[in-house]
Amino acid sequence: MKNLLGDIKNSYIFYGFYQKYRARKRLRNLKRNKKKVPPYLLKDNFEQELNYKLWSTKGARFEASTRNLIQKKLSAQSVGFLSAYLIVINIVHIYNLSFWELEITANDVAFASTAFSVLILLYSQLESAEDHGVKAEKYHSCALEIGELYNDLRLSKSHETEEEKRVRIREISNEYDLVLRKYENHKPIDREKLMLNKYHYHGLNWFERFMGHMKYYFFVKLKYHVLIWGPLIVFLTFNIMKIYHII
Repeated sequence: MKNLLGDIKNSYIFYGFYQKYRARKRLRNLKRNKKKVPPYLLKDNFEQELNYKLWSTKGARFEASTRNLIQKKLSAQSVGFLSAYLIVINIVHIYNLSFWELEITANDVAFASTAFSVLILLYSQLESAEDHGVKAEKYHSCALEIGELYNDLRLSKSHETEEEKRVRIREISNEYDLVLRKYENHKPIDREKLMLNKYHYHGLNWFERFMGHMKYYFFVKLKYHVLIWGPLIVFLTFNIMKIYHII
């Protein structure tokens, strides 16, 4: 009985310390996140909030355009490398060549050739459906339109009366909503890339920037690099394993 009461007492004390730890952690997170709130949102001012929306959306749409151009370029490179691998495989079959320590049979060549052909066909269809080139142009046009609204809002601060400014702010807000309806929304990674480029403004430390760049690479570039360099890495790995008699 005493042991049971002791266990309950110890558990209660531990739970109390755990609750205090969680409360302190929440307080630290609130303080840290408060520092990351953009200056335009610190005050309850619609003009400043609209100013920040225009600036951030414009930047995110430019980042979305850049991302799609990068993906378009890497997509073309991926198809080119896969096609080159397919040609090399067929040359091996025609001229009966051998690669380093690997002995490649006719069945191996036939299987690899078929696999690469299917991969190129499937990948080309998927990338064509994404239509990165058209998306890049649309995001760029959207960013330019929002940029014009942003400039109009900035000019209205010094060249209009308070009443004229209120009317103009409402007009700009309505035009901003119309622009957003015309175009596809950008992805969250584009917004995060904008924050990485303006890390001083958003209060990001070095670890958050590092993780952000890693996330951007995994989201945007990794699959293309796997298709470009993956077959070569697999080929070298099998040769090294053959040399050291692992396989």
